[in-house]
Amino acid sequence: MKRIIAILCICLLLTGCGTNYKNAKNVSEPVSGGYFTMIKKWDDEFEGSYMIVYANDTKVKYLMYREGKRAGITPLYNTDGSLQLYEEDKEDKKEGEENE
Repeated sequence: MKRIIAILCICLLLTGCGTNYKNAKNVSEPVSGGYFTMIKKWDDEFEGSYMIVYANDTKVKYLMYREGKRAGITPLYNTDGSLQLYEEDKEDKKEGEENE
């Protein structure tokens, strides 16, 4: 029982550090040679960085992760299973609400 409690405490300590998505910076800059545009960025406690980006040609949104020489990318999905698309008007309104 003590071992389980110790493991849970360690997990809570490790996941509680770093910046989370709600505290992420809103940015608009090109990524990967201009193929993607970054719309949010935040760092974790392990010197990795997360980015929400969209493909300029398809407007599909992706989550990217980079840490040193490692990286990963995955598309973002809506609850109905369809791909999330970047909609400039909606994203601009969200940023305006967050800045208030």
